[in-house]
Amino acid sequence: MPHALKIRKQFALDPEKIRTVRKITKAKTDTEAIDKAMDMVIADTEIKNVLSSVKGKGKIRDLYGRCKN
Repeated sequence: MPHALKIRKQFALDPEKIRTVRKITKAKTDTEAIDKAMDMVIADTEIKNVLSSVKGKGKIRDLYGRCKN
């Protein structure tokens, strides 16, 4: 995913969640972990949108449960 201009923000975040995200994403820094997590959320949303658009067409099944409505 291409990166645009970076901006500085301040957030009060749960340190345990950040540690968990760093492990999951294998990030070296908190910033990298949060950036990767946001990329994952964006990608998951794009996948869900595509699955929703083809839901009920052909023989495509939602094996991972991403299109629950």
